[in-house]
Amino acid sequence: MILTVGLSVKDDMDNLYVLDEIIGQGGFGYVFKAHREKDNSVFAIKTTLPSFGDSSSLLSFKNEICSASKVSGENVIRYEYVHNGDAFPEFPPYIIMEYADGGTLGDLLKKRKNNNKMYTNNELISMFRQLANGMRQVNNYLVHRDIKPENILLCGNTLKISDFGLSKVAVESTRTMSFKGGGTPLYMAPEAWDLSKNTIQMDIYSMGIVFYELATLQYPYIPLPCTFEDCKSAHLYSGITSIAKVNPELMPSLISLINRMLEKSSKRRFSTWDDIINLLDAQTNLNSPIDKMVAMAVATKNAEDIVRQEHEATLRKEKKEKEEFLKLIFFQFEQTIITPIIEFVEKINLQYAGKDKLTFPKNQYVAPEQTTLFWKLNIPPNNYVTINFEAILKENFIREVPVDIFWGENRTRKENYIPQYKSKNILAWGEIVNKAGYGFNILLIDSGDIYGDWIIMENKNNLSHLTGKERREPFAFSLQELPTEINKVQITHLYSADFTEFDDTLFLGLIRTLSFLRK
Repeated sequence: MILTVGLSVKDDMDNLYVLDEIIGQGGFGYVFKAHREKDNSVFAIKTTLPSFGDSSSLLSFKNEICSASKVSGENVIRYEYVHNGDAFPEFPPYIIMEYADGGTLGDLLKKRKNNNKMYTNNELISMFRQLANGMRQVNNYLVHRDIKPENILLCGNTLKISDFGLSKVAVESTRTMSFKGGGTPLYMAPEAWDLSKNTIQMDIYSMGIVFYELATLQYPYIPLPCTFEDCKSAHLYSGITSIAKVNPELMPSLISLINRMLEKSSKRRFSTWDDIINLLDAQTNLNSPIDKMVAMAVATKNAEDIVRQEHEATLRKEKKEKEEFLKLIFFQFEQTIITPIIEFVEKINLQYAGKDKLTFPKNQYVAPEQTTLFWKLNIPPNNYVTINFEAILKENFIREVPVDIFWGENRTRKENYIPQYKSKNILAWGEIVNKAGYGFNILLIDSGDIYGDWIIMENKNNLSHLTGKERREPFAFSLQELPTEINKVQITHLYSADFTEFDDTLFLGLIRTLSFLRK
């Protein structure tokens, strides 16, 4: 049965609660303002409409909501009764809870932002202490996972944490986002994006954003993320805007507290809410000269922390970009180079009746930051074809370039570079050789698309006979030779090369030749 205005629900004491009006709506269902018939006390009743995919998800929800019903304290919304769907099966799950007459912290923040009126240090200390106290009560039983201003309610002047125990509902109602970690993207901790285990530190990070907004009346990451991917990028790879620059009047000790709550690494954040509360309790007005010197020292450390956080965020972003690049390169290598060889070999083995089957490695693992890969095709009785493959990273290639002549002296400097073919960056290259040393090369060229263009490079002698450096054809350049030779073969040189757009038939023909070319 769908709950609507005018219907009644019960608690475990058979008290009736009449649904008077809808006061909220979201992915979880509806929020009703209701009254208890026996004494007209006002409550809020939140209906949940989870569509759980399996029994384990439903059980997880029931366990979590049971834990949530045990949470109590001055700064948490009181759950009068929790119906998980069992006692009254004709009704969906619902929660009868304390009614907050002051709206949400989100509403209050909007008014403050519109008026551009910053909170004083004393006001912030009071609000921070209330929120930390409420979260301490919640985290005694469960991780909230969906801290945001809209889930913090006001009862008079008292701030109260709400919606604890409901993140499972939010997750189930937003499965189309292909994300199951719980939480609202603008407030999600970095580790939540990797579906890490839920911890108190996730809630501390989310509340750190709320603290930041209260202290500055703006979001910590500029520009404000507009998409799911923008949010992920901000939390994982962006540094926060300096609080001191936005609100110079804020006490350095409070800035330090917020900075630590918003550390990207969960290990750098506070361990418990008690640590945060104790720090807030230790706040003093900056009256004495010593207090002011201490504040100046803390402000200096805060500035250093911001620089460090920005540097760490940049390194984390570069590392992730490198991992994604390498993953894409090795995926293309697997699909374009290795898979056709395997299929070709399997057809040969299927039709060959002898015992000397061709063999190759299976399920080869590539580490996240690995840039090279070795693959070997064994061809009994005494031959093999190997592939040495390398993804091109600018940091791995150094060359010397001339600089301006100074007092008649020719000087050079070293710089990192990316090898090129016909003015296009080379994304990866490989050396394919057999036991006798015959072979050819392959190149993956940046085409401007997410996937590059594969090129087959067949090398041959040109002027090498003049220097006694002739090679047996067909030959391959080693990975160590390619950085130099790739440029030389494109002009008059000891060796030349034929560059051909990749074709399965040509490629497999070359593999076949190497497989049976022994002298």
